[in-house]
Amino acid sequence: MRKRLLLTLAVSLLAITASSQLLWKVTGNNLARPSYIMGTYHMAPASMMDKIGGMEQALQGCDVVVGEIEKESLLSQEAQLAMAQAMIAPPDSTLDKLFSPDDYAIIEGVFNKYFGTMGVKLSQMNMLKPGAISMQMQAMQALKNFPTFNQSEFIDMAVQTRANELGRPSIGLETVEEQIDLLFNGPLTEQAEGLLDACKKDDLFMVQSSALVEAYMSQDLSKIEKVISDPELGGDDAEAMDALIYDRNRAWAAKLVQMMPERACLVCVGAGHLPGTQGLLQLLRDRGYTVEPMQ
Repeated sequence: MRKRLLLTLAVSLLAITASSQLLWKVTGNNLARPSYIMGTYHMAPASMMDKIGGMEQALQGCDVVVGEIEKESLLSQEAQLAMAQAMIAPPDSTLDKLFSPDDYAIIEGVFNKYFGTMGVKLSQMNMLKPGAISMQMQAMQALKNFPTFNQSEFIDMAVQTRANELGRPSIGLETVEEQIDLLFNGPLTEQAEGLLDACKKDDLFMVQSSALVEAYMSQDLSKIEKVISDPELGGDDAEAMDALIYDRNRAWAAKLVQMMPERACLVCVGAGHLPGTQGLLQLLRDRGYTVEPMQ
């Protein structure tokens, strides 16, 4: 399970599909109107929307936009407080207690690489869970690829905002609590192993992060799928793949089957959930829908 954190981070950022296409149309099976499924990269800029073929048609054609989490719920004060609390480790499991001095030094060296110029020290973050430290460092890696990134304008939220401006409400497939549990409530020993492993492989992770961004911005999704299935990221960990991707795909497919006959949906999820025999696209095909790329 030591690679699970690496896979969690990759999936939390990425959206991948089975070919060079980000937006898909769902028809058939007695749907009165088509629904749409879009793969996202959670730190991609809002301007990426203009480069996705069929995006305006999907926005105009939907009745509701469906995200992993509904925007207002995610940005609420209650959600931010709950997330902050979930990041705090018990007093007997702070970073200096979870790691040997040698391992702590390895983590500190990588932490300084990303935060040293800001004057932030790892000792100041000692109370955070290893998973929270990993998320912070992963975000800094992504910022190196998106130097003008504005957290209020990333593509997931921008799609919901644009749909809201057109009078379409937004809803979520998961709750904030479910995603907090996924990211921060795993065993601390596993989080610690994952953080240390990520720090030891920081150079590899940076290369992969850059490759993923390049592939997404060029909509080369077969390359993204190749990276996310890399054993070094945990792609060979069946238990982690089930927990982070496939189990959620099955739950989401069941919800969408109930939603789509009633309202045309524009579904925006991290598209590591889309490809493969257990991907969201195939699960909908298995239920009798026609799923094809938008042009």
